[in-house]
Amino acid sequence: MPTRAKRYAYGVIAAGGLVCAVAVWNWASPNPLHFIIYFTLALIASMLKVRLPRITGTYSVSFLFTLVGIVEFTLPETLVASCAGALVQSLWKSKQRPSMIQILFNMANLCLSISLCYLVAHVGLVQGLAVYRPAVLALIAALHFFISTMLLSGVLSLLQGKPLRQVCEQWYMWFLPYYLIGAALVGLLPLSGRSPAPEGWMILLPLLYLVHFFYVVSTDRVPVGAASREHRDSTMTFGTRLYLSAVIGAAAVLLAYGAFHWQPQNLDRFLGYLAMALVAAALKVRLPGLTSTISLSFVVFLLAVAELSYVESIVIAAAATAVQTIWKAQRTPRLVQIAFNSACMVVSVSAAYAVCHGFLESTLASSIPALLVVATIVLYSSNTIIIAGIMCLAERKPLSALWQQCYFWSFPYYLVGASASALMITAAESVIWGLSIAVFPILTLVYVSYRIHATAKVAPELML
Repeated sequence: MPTRAKRYAYGVIAAGGLVCAVAVWNWASPNPLHFIIYFTLALIASMLKVRLPRITGTYSVSFLFTLVGIVEFTLPETLVASCAGALVQSLWKSKQRPSMIQILFNMANLCLSISLCYLVAHVGLVQGLAVYRPAVLALIAALHFFISTMLLSGVLSLLQGKPLRQVCEQWYMWFLPYYLIGAALVGLLPLSGRSPAPEGWMILLPLLYLVHFFYVVSTDRVPVGAASREHRDSTMTFGTRLYLSAVIGAAAVLLAYGAFHWQPQNLDRFLGYLAMALVAAALKVRLPGLTSTISLSFVVFLLAVAELSYVESIVIAAAATAVQTIWKAQRTPRLVQIAFNSACMVVSVSAAYAVCHGFLESTLASSIPALLVVATIVLYSSNTIIIAGIMCLAERKPLSALWQQCYFWSFPYYLVGASASALMITAAESVIWGLSIAVFPILTLVYVSYRIHATAKVAPELML
């Protein structure tokens, strides 16, 4: 082992050992019988491990019991059960017997990540843990994944002589979906007699779909749609100009109408969602074979449709989409591009708001899941069709082929976003409004993993 890698590993082991020693020194088990059952199940779960593609390590379902321990047990109990599980996972049916330093490093990694997560959950978010556990668990899962992945990637980078980013990408690509599903499952368990809201269950199906999507992408079986693009003349046809003018004009009318009817009801919430949308707009992914991008801001758009007034919703949509278009663009966007992209989202959000709060208001008023399903379908359909329409006119390509390619890449993103927005809305309606932000970090990890997959498939950007 290289000297730098040894120093790094010994440093992590020393820090983890110190944390574990301090915790165990203050051991207090409120219910020893429950701990014995929990400890036994954690060890059994550590034996159920999976070797992921292109990764030398393994993943086991013991992570679920780590989350359970953080929520339901004391820190010493959680650390002891997790470290024992890590020992079993390292030795049980391993292809090559691990060295002592490997075992100690894995246990120290867990001690550091679990202790920080426990501190955040029981000190910083103790009230949120009691009010709405799924939102807090989403944040804890994201934090645990980030810390443990970075610590492990650091030593692998030194051992293999590879850049840290390259090592991290492999872990983010393969481990993230399992962490997401684990957090969702634990968040939905009726622990301590507390049952989650019905909309919390929405996150399971899209997460399973996300795993399927990542598998298809990683095996290079992406369906061939509009992946090939030849460079075109920048001169737009009359039909393209007319289409652009119609969409921009419609959005301008809607924004003007909103400006004359704006009556802010909760300015703090509006500004909070606006700030979140602007940050999310910078986290964007360029869709392979297409000229457009997709960002996390649409999750906030769904929140706005469900929680804010119509005017506030379209203002957030226009501002965030403008930032998404301008932020780190491969080529400086023209004014017409910024205007069209913002107008497209304003029209789409307006359509979703009109359907949910106009045509189907009486039907959807009592059901957040139903409202979000309808809002997602309308927002997704209108946005993708408008974008595919302008590309069809500009490139003279079949509309069906362009929309199919856009559907494949954006559909799983929208599914996960809709489910996450359900968690955020339920958290926002609890006693603590800011608790909805706890879901945002795990969405950021979805973005990172999704971008890693998409970058390998992406085609050069072409401007309208």
